[in-house]
Amino acid sequence: MFKNLKEIFKQRINVEILSGGHVLTDKDMPVRFINIVKGEEPGEIITEVPFADKKKWTLVGVDWEESHTRSAGKAAAGAVVGKMVAGTTGAIVGAAMGGKQIDTSKAYLRLRDVEGMEHTLHIKCDEKLYRQLSALLG
Repeated sequence: MFKNLKEIFKQRINVEILSGGHVLTDKDMPVRFINIVKGEEPGEIITEVPFADKKKWTLVGVDWEESHTRSAGKAAAGAVVGKMVAGTTGAIVGAAMGGKQIDTSKAYLRLRDVEGMEHTLHIKCDEKLYRQLSALLG
């Protein structure tokens, strides 16, 4: 009983899959979101596909591609509003506020299944998620 209770309270890391999620389930369905839970052994993880499967894997590696974009349209709109409210200084501040960076970083999770085959998942990943996943490496 306590083992099942302990399982309920394990930390789950929510991950959005961009590609490669089909290996996470035996069902013929697209996989977009999963939970990752630390396994019992070093480097072992369990992927939970909602309403489908749980599978054990060995996390082989996490490769992160940091990337940011700016919204040019929002920067221009912020500049116009800022200029109307506070002149030239307002335009500069408005452009900076309107053109915030958007995190578009991604990562590749390299997993090994129980048969020893390696698979790669392409996921959305910010710095916080990268650190959480890297901590699972063992």
